[in-house]
Amino acid sequence: MSYATRAGSVDGKSAVYSGASLSDAAGKLVATNRSGSDKGRLPGKFLADVAHSQSFNRGFEVADNAPGAPQPITNISGLGAFTATCNDQNGAAGNEDPASVLAFNNTSGRAVTVARRVGNGEGAVEIIPNGTVSSLSIGGTNTYTFHIAYGDNNAIIQGAVGQNGRGTAAATCSFFGYVLQIL
Repeated sequence: MSYATRAGSVDGKSAVYSGASLSDAAGKLVATNRSGSDKGRLPGKFLADVAHSQSFNRGFEVADNAPGAPQPITNISGLGAFTATCNDQNGAAGNEDPASVLAFNNTSGRAVTVARRVGNGEGAVEIIPNGTVSSLSIGGTNTYTFHIAYGDNNAIIQGAVGQNGRGTAAATCSFFGYVLQIL
């Protein structure tokens, strides 16, 4: 047997590339990423019982005297989607006052438990069925936390909302934070 015949193997174990599916990689060695910001690193999807994190930073303009449309912030694997809406809470034309609605949309296929809190205020805990939404409203600038759980799949969303340009015709809402998911 020549070395060329066994190329892609280490100690008799076959190797797969870093973009392989979990089922294709089962029982095999996995190569590190060849390029990008994770060059030389093993993709996290191949590691069991390791937390996954992602950050976000978005800004949206206020629609004068109108509710905004929900904008996608992030998707949380196996649980659902997190969105933000930037509304105008002032009825006077050209005098915008940003207000934010943050929402978790349960697309998991089952009921999940959601705990949420704005700033250091009183929190709320609820069980929401599949296809429903748990939301909170922030009328100014503040921090927030969502904790979503089903079984051993837990996600914590920690972030802040900024109200920018209040009283002008060019106000915006800014959303930044992170998601920590433990599978």
